[in-house]
Amino acid sequence: METERELNAKIIAIAMQIQEKHPELSIFLNEMPITIPNEGKPEINLKILKEYYDSLSNFLNDYLFKHSLGILQSHPRPDANRLLDGSILNFDLPSAIERIKQESEWVSGKHNAITLLKSERMRILLIAMRKENEMKMHQLEGAISIYIIEGKTKFITENESNTLLKNQLATLHEKIKYRFIAIEETILLLTIVHEKSI
Repeated sequence: METERELNAKIIAIAMQIQEKHPELSIFLNEMPITIPNEGKPEINLKILKEYYDSLSNFLNDYLFKHSLGILQSHPRPDANRLLDGSILNFDLPSAIERIKQESEWVSGKHNAITLLKSERMRILLIAMRKENEMKMHQLEGAISIYIIEGKTKFITENESNTLLKNQLATLHEKIKYRFIAIEETILLLTIVHEKSI
């Protein structure tokens, strides 16, 4: 178990990393839930420090991951602290699709996405892409699957290319470079399975 001093040092280090390497995120630090002693919580304990460090770490890791995919938001969602992992999670996909299509990233851009699940071993993203939008070539450590909810997408690796239609699923082993291009407006689920923690 980490000590209070170790956790404080980690919090300072990750906050400095955000401020120095990703200053565009600094404005969001004030919008994150920060634990301040009050009548309900008169002291900060190890559990609270660990939760705050984890929230900072998850915030930064999520940003870096979405940056690698070219999917970023200009503002945090109102429910940014929603549950992203649990023994059972249920998702209302039609409502989630409607929601991401109402956000400014979709209205004024080429794509939008929301993280549905983020655990140590798995991540699931719901992604909306406009026609001819491309997710550029990259390579992940983990295996992936892509399920097309709506639309048509070209799924391309270094060795082959497939066209995926509505209700089709494609899988890819780990460490293979890939990209995909929306042939028409497309909604898809991207699932990433990691061998190591993310």
